[in-house]
Amino acid sequence: MSEAPPGSIRDGIADITAGVKRWPVWWTLTWHTIRSQYRRTYLGPWWMTLQMIIFVAGLSLLFGILLQKDMKTFVPYVTLGFVGFNWMVGMINGGANSIVGNGAAIKTTPGPLSIYSLRVFATNSIQFLHDAVVVLLVLVVFQVTPTAALALLPVALVVLAINGIAVSLWLGPVVARYRDVGQIVTSLTRVLFFFTPIFWTTDSLKGEQVAFLMGWNPLAYLLELFRDPLLGQWPSASILIGTAVVTVVNVLIALVHFSRSRDRLAYWL
Repeated sequence: MSEAPPGSIRDGIADITAGVKRWPVWWTLTWHTIRSQYRRTYLGPWWMTLQMIIFVAGLSLLFGILLQKDMKTFVPYVTLGFVGFNWMVGMINGGANSIVGNGAAIKTTPGPLSIYSLRVFATNSIQFLHDAVVVLLVLVVFQVTPTAALALLPVALVVLAINGIAVSLWLGPVVARYRDVGQIVTSLTRVLFFFTPIFWTTDSLKGEQVAFLMGWNPLAYLLELFRDPLLGQWPSASILIGTAVVTVVNVLIALVHFSRSRDRLAYWL
């Protein structure tokens, strides 16, 4: 059986639009799925928050002592870094499995295919909202003073959401076509934990080191855009430019690849 011809970008955009309009469906289904995972537990989904508190506390204590950092500034830095990184990586790994993991539904249930990428976004965003409780707690306890830069936070959240959905739209079909890519993505995201400024700061590195560790890492730009406003700082021009470039390239790849491959997905499953 021959594959379907490549689809048009217009059809791809129509699919994404239809998927977004069905947000009550995929958001509600996602929420019930998460609740079912924690059924018969006392804390329910709040176990995600408790796990984040334990992990961030251990990470901050370990690297704070090793790097001899001031805990008052280091703990908020690490907390925001890990929460933002966890949201982005969750959308990447979930996006890689968005098509393969829903193969039966895709072959039997009609509807916009973008809904599976949007469900990945919803799943990780619900976890992010639970993690936001930890962020608020840390900011209050360690007395991080808000500044006018906080007005940039909604923009940063929207940018991270757009990039997460875009990654899922093009990465899901790629993994469906080439299954080994899923394993590669999992391995790369684990390595990116150390190459992204979560527990190390750029001001402690030399210029060449910063360029090596951050220049090629899209997550570094997005993470700084999210973290700086919460710490009362305006992102640098290089962060803003890097974020804009990453977002534009990511969205363009998503539109082109998702549009061309959406009619072929059933052949790859």
